[in-house]
Amino acid sequence: MEMAEVIEISNSAMVDISYDGLKIDVKVLPKEKNENIECACYLYSNDQIMYKSDYKYNNSHIFYLPKKDAVDLRVKVFFRSIEKPSVKKSRYYPVIIKEDFRYSFLRSNLEKVSLNDSEIIISTVESIQLYEKEGFKPRKDSVPYVLTVPIDWSFDPFDDRNWMYQLHAWRMLEPYFNRNNIEDLDYIAKIINDWIYFEKNNTSEWLWYDMSVGLRALKISLYLKYCYEKGVDHQILDLDYFFHEHLRHLSNPKELNSGNHGLFQLHGLKSLVYVLASCNKDAYSIENIRAYANEQMGKLITSQLGQHGVHTENSPDYHFFTHKRLIKMVNSPWWNDLDAAILNLLKQGELAKAWLVFPNNKCVPIGDSHTGSAISKLPKLESWPHVKFDKYIGAKVDGYAIIRSCETTPVKKSSFLFFQGSFYSHHHKHSDDLSLILQENGVDLLIDSGKYGYHKDKYREYFLSTSSHNTIEVDEQSTTRSQNYTYGSAIAQEPKYIDGFWVLKGKVDHKVNQYIHERILVYKPKEELYVIDILINKRSDSLRNVNQWWHFDTDTEVVIKEEKVLVQTNKKLMTEITSQCSNNQINYHTYKGYESNGKLIGWVSKSYLQYEPTSTLRISTILDKKTTILTRFILSQKLLVEPTISLIKDQIITKNFNLYSYIND
Repeated sequence: MEMAEVIEISNSAMVDISYDGLKIDVKVLPKEKNENIECACYLYSNDQIMYKSDYKYNNSHIFYLPKKDAVDLRVKVFFRSIEKPSVKKSRYYPVIIKEDFRYSFLRSNLEKVSLNDSEIIISTVESIQLYEKEGFKPRKDSVPYVLTVPIDWSFDPFDDRNWMYQLHAWRMLEPYFNRNNIEDLDYIAKIINDWIYFEKNNTSEWLWYDMSVGLRALKISLYLKYCYEKGVDHQILDLDYFFHEHLRHLSNPKELNSGNHGLFQLHGLKSLVYVLASCNKDAYSIENIRAYANEQMGKLITSQLGQHGVHTENSPDYHFFTHKRLIKMVNSPWWNDLDAAILNLLKQGELAKAWLVFPNNKCVPIGDSHTGSAISKLPKLESWPHVKFDKYIGAKVDGYAIIRSCETTPVKKSSFLFFQGSFYSHHHKHSDDLSLILQENGVDLLIDSGKYGYHKDKYREYFLSTSSHNTIEVDEQSTTRSQNYTYGSAIAQEPKYIDGFWVLKGKVDHKVNQYIHERILVYKPKEELYVIDILINKRSDSLRNVNQWWHFDTDTEVVIKEEKVLVQTNKKLMTEITSQCSNNQINYHTYKGYESNGKLIGWVSKSYLQYEPTSTLRISTILDKKTTILTRFILSQKLLVEPTISLIKDQIITKNFNLYSYIND
């Protein structure tokens, strides 16, 4: 390309420049599309270069400059040949301010913003004293870290993603919001201004991390409310820029998290729109953003709670976490226009809570759940569709199935069986397909190994794995947690009560691992539990190794005795385990706190990032074309030795015709 061609293109090109008092948007539009030309831009103010934008083919360049710094603005556009970069031409263009989009705020709505609506943890003055003396400590298990302005907002001192999220959510400011003195507002502004300055001059994945952005937006709305209440001017040096960027990121569908983080993004976005009285039409339309936030919140609540009101991120703890916050959110003044169908779904979510706890009302630790403290104010079990017989009650709760004692039974005499078959999302999902948890008399017999935490290490990998759950593992490979292979609910039917036995069924086609797993639980509370695993190999030309894993609490001793396994807790409860296989190949192996060559077996995590040895049983066999495993748990020492269900070749046999018919249906 010759210079004459470049000059001709530069002379004929249209350069569209818009400036609304903060954002300068330069679009270079050649008269004819030419893939051999690229453009760069320099922004001048008072003959000084303020910013540079490198050569790019898409010819769109954006700068941010507050109106107060705009003096005799010009843009210098460079046109050059991609083939011969030395062949270039430049032209100057003036920048005219179309209109100042300075945001104004509704005082009547600022008055209605509250601490309770702003997702701020309630704290005392002592929290400020501890922060100023020791440093930032967002979690109880965190090591305090002193934050000194200017803060390096990209520095991760503990290699802890949760810590970085909390830093950019400005959790350190929450005690100051609680106290709400004039000097507290000064400190809040100091931190906000420091963050804005850093953001303008640096890049980091955490600056616009989804949930952090929403929580920051809520804080700025509350900060403006406090300033209004006290009759003082806000001290944010570039509030227009802050508002503009937060509205831009939070209203971008591509940045909206599809999980529970997205709820906080939309909550923060709607709070900003709520306090705004007006802004220039060239900035952002308040009405459009309000409509977008409502539409997306409705979609997100539906995706979070599914068709039945049960949280879809495979972790009961997150059902409580998300539902509580959803209710709190929709009660905020800026969500008074949500659709009625969404509110009804939230009511269903409230009723599901009763089924996601043990008889002592503590959360069932499935997926990334933590048992924690007892949950108060739960609805009645009978409020959810259920099957009830005598002292026991059962229900299918979307991707979970539960058999348990009725609420009137004391915890020390209770029974509880929880069957996991939920996979709607990769969020908080463990490789725990068709795993189960069992309690008798309030004592843990079969446990989930725990959440551990979000720190990427060998322990997090183990606690996510199939081998850390009470389920089947093939070829020592965990089942996939990829979003591409979600199956919704593996629990196809409601619990069935047949002549003293409760029956639960689940089935998963593991497409990645290439086998089908059907699991049937036959449970007689206080007496016995039968676990029937039917495996179909989708690799017809290969023999495969199969492990059936069972995990027990830390106070449990597991002993292999001839062709059975004895399990005893320190509560003097004895459980006997026997197993049969259609190929007559069964081997028992026990572990406790095992670690070799990076492989972990027999660990449990009962608190964040903590782990300890626990007893684990592995029952191993082989999968050819089809393998059936029948494992029996004798829960009462008084029970007769004769089993109700047995396995002959690959046929499940029982003298109870009704039970036989349903199992083999």
